[in-house]
Amino acid sequence: MLCRLVPAAAIALIFAGCGPAKLDVTKTYSVGGDTTAQAIELDAQTKPQTINIEFSTTGDEVEVMVIKKSDAATINDVAYVPEDKALGVKKGKSESFSVDIPENTAAWVAILPRGGEKRDVQIKVTNKK
Repeated sequence: MLCRLVPAAAIALIFAGCGPAKLDVTKTYSVGGDTTAQAIELDAQTKPQTINIEFSTTGDEVEVMVIKKSDAATINDVAYVPEDKALGVKKGKSESFSVDIPENTAAWVAILPRGGEKRDVQIKVTNKK
């Protein structure tokens, strides 16, 4: 029995040091009008990670913020987090930016319409591996 556990434990230790899981998410959301915010939830990783965010909108500009989940427990809370508490923020119609997320930190990538008509936003979130 012990012989079976040792190889499994060794393999687990090898993979534990590999860094954050690969992240490659592309989504389209509708925001504005009756929809106040949309968000992609990022699980905590055992190592720090740098995420890259690209977004574009079909209408009025939007604000994209990366927020620690400890600052916004639910998607309904993300719209109320002040910009100065965000890990990163960018406003516009078509932008890209990178954000460093500390180890063991779950986060939201939030899309906020900040007024205006309903519009579609395409967003892509990746990490450097």
